[in-house]
Amino acid sequence: WMNQYREDEVRIVVEECRQRRTYVSAHCHPASAIRRAIEFGVRCIEHGTLIDEPTAALAAAAGVYIVPTLVILTALTELGQQLGLPRPNLEKAIEVHSQALEGLEIMRRAGVQIGFGTDLIGETYARQSQEFLIRRHVFADIDILRQATSIGAAILMQEAMLGCVRPGAHADLLVVNGNPLQDISLLAQDGAALPVIMKAGRFVKRVI
Repeated sequence: WMNQYREDEVRIVVEECRQRRTYVSAHCHPASAIRRAIEFGVRCIEHGTLIDEPTAALAAAAGVYIVPTLVILTALTELGQQLGLPRPNLEKAIEVHSQALEGLEIMRRAGVQIGFGTDLIGETYARQSQEFLIRRHVFADIDILRQATSIGAAILMQEAMLGCVRPGAHADLLVVNGNPLQDISLLAQDGAALPVIMKAGRFVKRVI
């Protein structure tokens, strides 16, 4: 509920990043924080969980990217007590989690450019691929696949190198045992449906 950094501070950081041909990404949950970040020139919003319709429309119009991270909220609500999360933090996670899918739907309707992220660390990291399953409640499988590939590449300003299959690109490739355009859960099996994984042209996994 509490916004941080003054307008002049944010704008200075944004301008310094522009001079270096890069961009600013901001950690924001509430709509008020998202809106002011967009108005001050921030290019990418991490989380964006508590977004409302006017703010989503503003993000879409400004071409701002938002990277929701729903699986960490699920993990914290289910494992927070076990992991020793302080009670106020657990209560915050539960509150935000209850509104996460609604926020995702608001972004979808507004046409916001959505990236793929999880925010998982430590013992929760094993749930990495479950983000694919959560997003199925709102998005078609092909949309989720784009979020995890070409849109992610656009966020990183690496469209020619990532999220594509073309000569000269980084050659980060997966061979999927099935069709993820019809069943995105193939990517949520901790690699069981991925007989081949290539990173930067080198095999990380090859069982065929």
